[in-house]
Amino acid sequence: MNFSTSNERDQLHQKLGEISERVQQLSRLIAGQTEAWERDANEWQRLQRHKRDLTEWLVDEATNENGTIVKPRIDAALGGESFVPCTITTIVNGQQYRLTLVSTCYDVEEI
Repeated sequence: MNFSTSNERDQLHQKLGEISERVQQLSRLIAGQTEAWERDANEWQRLQRHKRDLTEWLVDEATNENGTIVKPRIDAALGGESFVPCTITTIVNGQQYRLTLVSTCYDVEEI
């Protein structure tokens, strides 16, 4: 490309500068979103671990060594928790259980 005037070159440099600035803005935006997504993914994994631990504890408290429910209502003492799953299904030792939140207690039933 051969530009006949310095004005055309100046305009081209200005456009390239604007494009470069926009690319940098978008790169910063993508970096910020990536950080937010990583934080959210880590929090989701933490909540999933919390749910799994809660589920295991509830089933352990509600059942005997044979997996039979001996205590159908367990007070999970969830006051102050920011994440409280309302209904959880799980399989423990080949038996499936549904845990349903009732107040701060869970009703446990074999399904």
